[in-house]
Amino acid sequence: MGIAEAAKPRQSTTINAPEPVWSHPYRRSTAGSVGRVESVSVFFSLIVLLGVLTFIMTAITPAEAVEAKSENIKAATAESWRKTPPTLPVPRPFKLPAFTTYKLANGLTVQLVEDHRVPFITVNLGIKAGSSRERDEVRGLAAITADMITEGTAKRSSKQIAEEVDFIGGGLKGGADLDFTLIVGSSLSGYAERLLDVVSDVVLNPSFPEDELKLKKTNLIQELVMKRSQPDFLQDERFMNVLFGQHPYGVIAPSPENVEKITRKDLQDFHKTYFVPNESVLVVVGDFQPDKMKALIEKDLGANWQSGQLAQLKYPAVPQYHGRRIYLVDRPGSVQSSIKLGNVAISKSDSDYFPLLVGNQVLGGAAHSRLFLNIREQKGYTYGAYSSFAARKEPGPFAAEAEVRTEVTGSSLQEFLYELDRMRNLKVTDKEIQDAKRYLAGSFALGLETQAGLAQRLLEVQLYELPKDYLETYTDKLMAVSLDDVRKAARKDIDFENMAIVVVGDGKKIKKELEYFAPVELFDTAGKPVGNDGAAGKKSS
Repeated sequence: MGIAEAAKPRQSTTINAPEPVWSHPYRRSTAGSVGRVESVSVFFSLIVLLGVLTFIMTAITPAEAVEAKSENIKAATAESWRKTPPTLPVPRPFKLPAFTTYKLANGLTVQLVEDHRVPFITVNLGIKAGSSRERDEVRGLAAITADMITEGTAKRSSKQIAEEVDFIGGGLKGGADLDFTLIVGSSLSGYAERLLDVVSDVVLNPSFPEDELKLKKTNLIQELVMKRSQPDFLQDERFMNVLFGQHPYGVIAPSPENVEKITRKDLQDFHKTYFVPNESVLVVVGDFQPDKMKALIEKDLGANWQSGQLAQLKYPAVPQYHGRRIYLVDRPGSVQSSIKLGNVAISKSDSDYFPLLVGNQVLGGAAHSRLFLNIREQKGYTYGAYSSFAARKEPGPFAAEAEVRTEVTGSSLQEFLYELDRMRNLKVTDKEIQDAKRYLAGSFALGLETQAGLAQRLLEVQLYELPKDYLETYTDKLMAVSLDDVRKAARKDIDFENMAIVVVGDGKKIKKELEYFAPVELFDTAGKPVGNDGAAGKKSS
């Protein structure tokens, strides 16, 4: 029987299921001889294929085979450089472009930096008043005032301001943090005069329209309600409150009740009291002629802006803690636990700034740092674990944090404590410190490549009253940090024994295992204590 004949359906008096078209060729067919013929056919096909391969292989002469092997070895040798990472050069110190610093008669400090690489101008105005200046009953006032600064003036509506900024090809916005208020503007260099005009208008003559204020308050209240459902907000709220108590740094957001109380008069009073030139710094970076820019600044922000006197700030004392304690925010049904632990650390001008900066990078500053490699890569407890410190006008917080699965809450906390203790008591390796310093030096240099980045850094130097050569010596100070410097800073600024630990998660599932590490205080999502025994809070002010 030929193959063509065998492929035809076979007549049979019995009813059999048809052989599937995907049936394996070696499978024995229920059709009898058809299966045997298919097996023979496949067998001879394999014999033919093996014969073809044998012919191809024997067609290559021994000399050709040796030559091919030699070429492969050469190729592998040529690629051997990939096994060794390139040696990084020593980071170059930053050289500040030519600049001019002077004061107007009203006390406004001005710094001009020419940058003619692109036809663009960036203007940053920093005012030495932030949310730390607010009264308790109107928390949120500084931020709302800064946000509303671009919503209308005596001669321009909100729409007209937006249209003017759009026409000159730039941007304009205001914002406030704990210590300062910032007004940032930009435009194409050909519209420098119009940029200074609109910046000075919003700074000196804001009208704070009632309808815009009402809308701003409504949106902010809705935002606050939404944030209270997010574990990271609850975590930060409790953490900062524990660390700073009644100090202004202890408040990360106003309550809806605070926002509702804020009036247009409150905004006007805050602006009149704190927006004064002698407590402000103006930085201009970009493509301009210095003489022309000086004339524009004098015209718009000189004679028309009257100086004033700010009252000396007296902050409440930061609580002093004795012993480690856990603050658990109960969030029933939560499938994750948000962990954050730390303490009050250093200010921007502290001598430990650079050693702690490098140490933090080694500990948890990036995805190749110790916390990340341990808690994520080795243990698989989280998507990421990091550490940070916020150096402000006054000492700010150091913290390590992660969001972990509920069932590994205790295990994750154990690893955090292990890494923090190791950071304090054992020197980091030479490779770790070199990698950290080079990474930080590179990031610093990249941040200064743009006008906005340079203007921000220059403004920081002025507002924080840092040394005049701060930017130019930054890299040198960073690279000079030693292994001993990092260890000393860690032992001093990571208060391991008196650390505050905040956890947001399902209290019923995690409270018992947290008690193994330290006494636990329980809070609800509104920030109110729940069933605590009153012994919590071994602190003194």
